[in-house]
Amino acid sequence: MDSGKQRRFAKRGKGFLGLTRADAIRYFFGGNASLAIFILLLICVFLFKEAAGFLPGHHAGLTKWRRSGQEFVDILNVAVDGHTRLGSALNIGYFAELNATSKAEQQQLFSYRAVLQRVKGTVRGPAGRLKKLLKEFTEAGEKLAEAEQDLAGADLDPARQASLRAALPGYRAVIAEVEPRIAMLEERIAEGVAEALAGDEVWEGQNLVADDREAVAEAICDQFEAAEQKHPWVAGLEDFVREKKAERTPQLAGFKEAVTAFRNAIRPVKDLISPLREAASELKQQAIAAESAPKRKAALLAGAEATNDLAERARKLAAAEAVVVAAPPYDEVAEGFYAETAAFEAVVADLRKEIDAAVEALPATGELADPSARENLERFRNSLADYRESLDRAVARAKDWRHDEPYPQVKSFLVFLIGKEWITNSSWHDFYGLMPLFTGSLLISMIALVVSVPFALGAAIYVNQMASRREQNLIKPAIEFIQAIPSVVLGFFGIMVLGTLLRDVSQVSWLAWVPGFPLQERLNILNAGLLLAFMAVPTIFTLCEDALNNVPQAYASGALALGATRMQTILRIIVPTALSGIIAAVLLGFGRIIGETMVVLLVAGGKIQIPDFSKGIGVVGEAAHTMTGIIAQETGEVDRGSLHWRALFMVGLVLFSISLAVNWGAQIILRRFQRHGT
Repeated sequence: MDSGKQRRFAKRGKGFLGLTRADAIRYFFGGNASLAIFILLLICVFLFKEAAGFLPGHHAGLTKWRRSGQEFVDILNVAVDGHTRLGSALNIGYFAELNATSKAEQQQLFSYRAVLQRVKGTVRGPAGRLKKLLKEFTEAGEKLAEAEQDLAGADLDPARQASLRAALPGYRAVIAEVEPRIAMLEERIAEGVAEALAGDEVWEGQNLVADDREAVAEAICDQFEAAEQKHPWVAGLEDFVREKKAERTPQLAGFKEAVTAFRNAIRPVKDLISPLREAASELKQQAIAAESAPKRKAALLAGAEATNDLAERARKLAAAEAVVVAAPPYDEVAEGFYAETAAFEAVVADLRKEIDAAVEALPATGELADPSARENLERFRNSLADYRESLDRAVARAKDWRHDEPYPQVKSFLVFLIGKEWITNSSWHDFYGLMPLFTGSLLISMIALVVSVPFALGAAIYVNQMASRREQNLIKPAIEFIQAIPSVVLGFFGIMVLGTLLRDVSQVSWLAWVPGFPLQERLNILNAGLLLAFMAVPTIFTLCEDALNNVPQAYASGALALGATRMQTILRIIVPTALSGIIAAVLLGFGRIIGETMVVLLVAGGKIQIPDFSKGIGVVGEAAHTMTGIIAQETGEVDRGSLHWRALFMVGLVLFSISLAVNWGAQIILRRFQRHGT
């Protein structure tokens, strides 16, 4: 062996366990990467395992829902649900018209009561202590007066007289001790009320002019000083509202009768459904008991075998013998449902006639003075045709329903994907529909992208192409520092500051033309979207700047040499060349947004319902829930291994798939961009 090979062999043999320093470093980092991949695979396997268990359980639950007759009851209940919504619109319209002549006064009363409750909340502690002291003071005073009255009697027993005389100092001591404490608490409460009324927090959402605000404050102070009396301003408003309602009620008698007739028309349908609901619910409980019977019986028999106590063994054997393992009477109960199909068709026909009669008695929309009343009556009339069609579909579905028809597995999966209800812990039936959560996540993400992309892209272009070195050193760290802000801090900011600010701004009269204004809630889609946009700016900014950096300098130099201005070069050469990278940055920003949890959980409103898209852009003022939010909110509250537990993992799997698809698409675009850039 030559000397060179010997030296290389000797060098390779040095180090711990025969590894050189380079080998150790390589294996260390390679091992870390392998460990990370292994942990990621474990997470994926666990996620898929728990989520996959949802599909058979969900299908079994829907099968039981059909066989027990709950599906039949829900088909019939469509008539009740639609009628309730229409009746609500009519009722709101009637009371809006009834209150039209005293709307301003009712708003003042509402503001007075709302502010009063908020002020009470600020002095709840001292007020509670004052209540106890007043009770103690009153009781001591009553006992003292009673004792003095008894002592004034001529025929008092000497022993009783001595006892009363001994008690008098104690009563007087209690009064002397409590009275200054009462005065101190009353003074503290008065100061607290004045301080609360001087701030703006208790007045949030109350659109009051200065004079009304002053009157409300005076009435509240009077309420705390003399709790048994009403302030004349409050009493006057209540009397005015009462008089106006009394004057208006006879004029709206026909409207009221029509509303009452419409609401009463649904009673026969409810009377028909009520016993069917009870029968279906009982049958479902029997089905659940039948499913668990074999396991319960086996557990009792195993317990009897394991015990040495003869009495305990006999008890468990008797309990096991009492467990009945029998199929629920699906066919027998279903016959009762089939028999009610004709009755349902008949009551629906009667319902149509009564609805038509009630609609004819309604006033014309133009006859109403209140805009809200006209709006609700118009909404009622527009929705009436859809309700009549839903009645036809309900009758047809009731006729076609069969309890023994197998529930398709594909349909059970589609019920999850496009279902409109997420109802858990229900005494009737749990429904796991993804659509309310998906639409909430999508709407919030779209708002975040619409807001964040222009800011992030504009900042990236300016920093990369226009800013001086000093400006770059200032702007880049400032934007990237946003990522260091904890999301829970931003959530609290959204609750306490941004939500209140948005609602207050929306109350401004000259902004009433903005869709969705005025906002009714602080926690809504717009609030969550703006906060997520703020969080997404650093991600999109950094990636967009990297894309602009990858554009060859020769492109800009050539454009400038041909006479293009700096702005023309940026907008027509550099940005179009980096477009693939910018699109990838937006997609990665979307992946960052849709996976955010804490902010949307705190400020989106938490309402599990598909937003009302008929409002157009105004839909952003509604509350919503998201896929990430529902996982964070409910995972800690459900039983491990239950169907609800697996449904949350299924939501996580869908979210994981969306994020994976978005990031995969972004990586493809980035690779294509890098290929073209080289």
